[in-house]
Amino acid sequence: MPPIRSIAILLHERSRLDAHRGNYRLWALVNNWEARGIRVAMFFGPQEAARANEFDVLFPHIDLSYIPDAYWDILRSHPRVVNGRVRDIRKRAISEHILTEHDSWNGPVIIKTTNNCGGFTDAWFGPAGGPSLVSRACTRLGRIDWIERLSLRLGQARTLTKYPILASLRDVPRAIFASPHLVVEKFLPERDGAQYVMRMWIVMGDRSIGRILRSDDPYVKNANGALGTFEEAPPELVARRRALGLDYGKMDFVMHEGKAVLIDMNVTPTVTGDARSEEYKVLNADFSRGIEAIGAV
Repeated sequence: MPPIRSIAILLHERSRLDAHRGNYRLWALVNNWEARGIRVAMFFGPQEAARANEFDVLFPHIDLSYIPDAYWDILRSHPRVVNGRVRDIRKRAISEHILTEHDSWNGPVIIKTTNNCGGFTDAWFGPAGGPSLVSRACTRLGRIDWIERLSLRLGQARTLTKYPILASLRDVPRAIFASPHLVVEKFLPERDGAQYVMRMWIVMGDRSIGRILRSDDPYVKNANGALGTFEEAPPELVARRRALGLDYGKMDFVMHEGKAVLIDMNVTPTVTGDARSEEYKVLNADFSRGIEAIGAV
């Protein structure tokens, strides 16, 4: 492949106000690309993206769990696209451990939104023209603990601030199984002594970063976990990445009984802090070079 001299970044048409949200890892990559003399331009929505064919690489950064037709058509028309095979990262598309109420699973379970990030970004960006005032109000009210618990029990929740972990399948309200917005999965934790573990494999072409979180809380997140690193991703996760077509993004997984279990995938990963800072630019200097491998094989 010829060297990359220009990159077009395609963002959602409604993301102009937060296009430079500082915690997207993307901005650390952009700083490195521009420092190496690569031209980078941002396009908002499929109408603007008509000019993206002038660029060597098209990089979609659309914070949705499912890419709408108008955006997908743009991606299919460009010869060199980051994540050109990744359209659907909903749990129902990537999870291998979803349960129905009729399954015979006897272990603990976890209730999640099928959409990424608790369903909140999809609630904001998803509807054509943006969410109505009523839906915005419902989303805000849904963050109140007792309202969220009630709507979950009724199977009406579209967003969740935290994924509940229950002792058994029998404890799951039946209405949840009928909801298109929720899924019930086997809870397959990784343990390190008394602590719970979650691993994050962040990839860009032929570069990757391994991060590991340990927490006393079974619902492990950055906010409650101690951060560490790992070097090599397990072979079965590498194979899943290849099968899913992920060029850039983050795969959250655990090692359960010696096997890697994918629990989430994100194509717009974030960092803790300001990704536009000089610190993150330096930390992502080598990682950003992974763009050169995309589309090269």
